[in-house]
Amino acid sequence: MRLLAIAIFVYSTVCLENCAHSKTLLGVAKTDITPTHPVLLAGYGGRPGEHVGVDQPIWARSLAIGDTKPVVLIAVDNCGVPAHITRAVLAELKESHAITESQLVISSTHTHNAPALRGYAPIVWAGRTTDAQEQRVDRYTLWLTEQLIKTAQAALDNRQLASLSWGQGIVDFGGNRRVISDGKWAGFGFQQNGPVDHSLPVMAAHDNDGNVIAVWTNYACHCTTVGGRNHIGGDWAGNSNLAIEELFEGAIALTTIGCGADVGPQPSGNMEIAKQHGESIATEVKRVLSTELISLPDEPRASSKQLSLPLDELPDPKHFEELAGGGGYHGNHAKAMVERIKNKGRLQSHVDYPVTCWKFDDDLAIVFLAGEVAVDYSVRLKNTMDWRRLWINGWSNDVPSYIPSKRLLKEGGYETDFSQVYYALPARYSPEIEDLICNAVVDLVGESFANTDDQPEPTFLKLPTSREWLVNNADTWASNLTATQRREIRDTSRISESAINGFAKLNSKSPKRAVWFDFTGKQSDRAFFRQEHGNESLAWETKPLTKIADTKQVTLLFLGGTGWISQPESSGFTLQLNDDDVLKFDATTSSKEWSNPDTGVNLKFVCTWNSDVDSAGFFFLRVPTGMLRQNEALKITVKSAGTGSLRWFSVDEVKDSVRIHGLMLNAVLRYDEAQK
Repeated sequence: MRLLAIAIFVYSTVCLENCAHSKTLLGVAKTDITPTHPVLLAGYGGRPGEHVGVDQPIWARSLAIGDTKPVVLIAVDNCGVPAHITRAVLAELKESHAITESQLVISSTHTHNAPALRGYAPIVWAGRTTDAQEQRVDRYTLWLTEQLIKTAQAALDNRQLASLSWGQGIVDFGGNRRVISDGKWAGFGFQQNGPVDHSLPVMAAHDNDGNVIAVWTNYACHCTTVGGRNHIGGDWAGNSNLAIEELFEGAIALTTIGCGADVGPQPSGNMEIAKQHGESIATEVKRVLSTELISLPDEPRASSKQLSLPLDELPDPKHFEELAGGGGYHGNHAKAMVERIKNKGRLQSHVDYPVTCWKFDDDLAIVFLAGEVAVDYSVRLKNTMDWRRLWINGWSNDVPSYIPSKRLLKEGGYETDFSQVYYALPARYSPEIEDLICNAVVDLVGESFANTDDQPEPTFLKLPTSREWLVNNADTWASNLTATQRREIRDTSRISESAINGFAKLNSKSPKRAVWFDFTGKQSDRAFFRQEHGNESLAWETKPLTKIADTKQVTLLFLGGTGWISQPESSGFTLQLNDDDVLKFDATTSSKEWSNPDTGVNLKFVCTWNSDVDSAGFFFLRVPTGMLRQNEALKITVKSAGTGSLRWFSVDEVKDSVRIHGLMLNAVLRYDEAQK
């Protein structure tokens, strides 16, 4: 075990003039909580047993703010810290430092690669463990509780004068994971138009020289980038802390999670992607800290409420008696319900639910909600209150279950129904819980934080389109391209000078659609087809073509992609113009050009994103003027020229591709100039 406490004499590489504000007592500390023995991990039910390796250490990090009535935040790399641990830590801190219930918050990062704790989601491992494994879970739970107490006490004992300030940024790797079909939950994936909260509130503490000594930030997204790998690790939140601490030498970083119960990292799949997400947060933190921050006064005023959230209509006890003889999650859940009735005389009908608020005068209200809170709560509260002064955390002080909204309860699915099995609850929630929780938050935060007529609309509560993202991130995009990709984009500058938009509307009715990587490398909803059958196609048209009479050739520019080149080769794709076959081409993972000397048609693909098997980018379609009709739209069709292959073609429904190409070209030219 390693305990590290930081006082204000530590040094950082960054000094900000705008942080010389009012002072408050502040202390930070962190403790290595990586298990020293094999232990079951929480978060996924399909793991075969105890962890088999450590990808990176996990930590408990604490921040103490204030003098006479200090508040204490403990951010823990764990899937969920249950209420009994919070109560145990509070009891010790009350004895040693007179900390009351509203002054302590324990927030879980919800990494799915940390040890299971006694009392958290008990049905995940029910009926599948040995006595020795259960003993090791208890051993780690007790040991972790001791470490949380020690790290909180260290932060309190090492308080020194520091200036505190905050600001807000935006990151956008979270995407709504609830796929909805005909108004109902259809599974996990990426719902492009689903709600998100991409705000990134950042609080920083500086010493007398302006050096950063502590950074606390928060983002609303599940910590599930790595997936079910049976190794210890902090996922993107752990990597966010590491990356921030690399930027600000000697500082301690704390990353907590917002209302991200139905939001997942996009993309995901391994630790390298988790590092990229963490680094994106660190980069935005650095940018926010370079702006004019809002100075915060002395210690915040802490308040809290205990709610009782009602469950919906409870099943007849006989229902669980019938299921208790079976196996699996439902069988083990039923056994737990039967045992509850035996011991308590009835099924649980309500769930205890703590809500806490820390207010820094009227400058900032920080809200802490228990459980895995759906993003709808953030959307609602940040539209009805002043989002410019509001910070919302989930997974705080207890994780009794998912906390669905009215919308989620109407749609149904995992977060509303099956997850209740994991959490050993007998029924789904009543829809009234949304109003109960939101009204409690409004009461705690107060009228001074109400929405005002001049409040701008928040832009971070929906996923930006690839075009919107590119407008704000073109330079970052250009710096991430390969040298070859930048050269190929530069080489198209002369071709694009006279290009016109090659897409106006999709003509194909009810085409296949999928969410996949587009020209920026972001996932978006796209129309596509495969070479599986000869009658597969996509058809679209341009706007009416004008001013073409005096030219020999017209260049049409559209966005799209091809892929799965590991699939068998067929005869590729046929390009048709106004129903006439003019060119053959095929899937590729790099820039390529195809020509037909008989028709004079040329198709040049410039790749701006690719994987081992797929690609996306710009298509430059050069057509002799004689094949076009003045003031008439051109109909473009791509058809499967063969069968038996899953190679695919997609077109992006982007009407301003010429402008998009200009943004990307200028970003590449700026990058080149900066490298000279």
